Amino acid sequence: MFIIRRLQRIGKDILAGRNIDAYVVGAIAIVLAILGVLDDIIPLNVKLSAILAALALLVLNTTRPETRSADLDEVLQDRRGFGRFQDLIKGRRALWIYGPSAVNILRDRPLIREDILDRGGEVRVLVQDPNAAAGLDQLHHILDQTDDLENSLRMSIDNLGRMKDWGGKFEYRLLAYSPGFSIVVVDPEGREGKVIVEFFGYQNDLITERMHIEISRQESQHWFEYWVKQYEKMWAAGKKADQQG
Repeated sequence: MFIIRRLQRIGKDILAGRNIDAYVVGAIAIVLAILGVLDDIIPLNVKLSAILAALALLVLNTTRPETRSADLDEVLQDRRGFGRFQDLIKGRRALWIYGPSAVNILRDRPLIREDILDRGGEVRVLVQDPNAAAGLDQLHHILDQTDDLENSLRMSIDNLGRMKDWGGKFEYRLLAYSPGFSIVVVDPEGREGKVIVEFFGYQNDLITERMHIEISRQESQHWFEYWVKQYEKMWAAGKKADQQG
């Protein structure tokens, strides 16, 4: 039974294309071992050639890239996995933000001014439109209940108005409906660009429970550019600050 199970496993591996090199080497070794008893059947040079071929196959196998499943607990994290905001924007040329109120990020607006705007960089901020009742009602059903969205939004829009007075390449817009996630993009056109997407989930007890993912251009150009385009669509749909009312 053991031999049958082993042969069945080997058959499944071969059909699936797994461990082919190991089975080839094993087959060569078995054939040489059997025929080695009859020295006169196989010339010595043929035996040596077969051994060298098997050895070469094993050496080449050591160069195969290691494949392993991604550790999702490292890829997907909650808010405790966020690094320092200052480290994220240090030396960057562009910063794009969307959040229902973005109140937490805007607490660091002096850093945004110092590290981005004062250095000639670009800042875009999207928040919810306080006059779009349907969009706010949607968020009230989704977000955790620990935050007063309307109050946070009023504070943020007031702060955004002050930031606009700083001058530079700064603009903010108002979005009627939330896409169900918040997003931060740094250097969307740069080689070192990065996107952080945080998903709201549904009525989490705490804001810190939300899951987020970080994607750099170098890690995945496809998904980095996908989320940059998502932001650009949201930005195009946003209402300019001077259109309020």
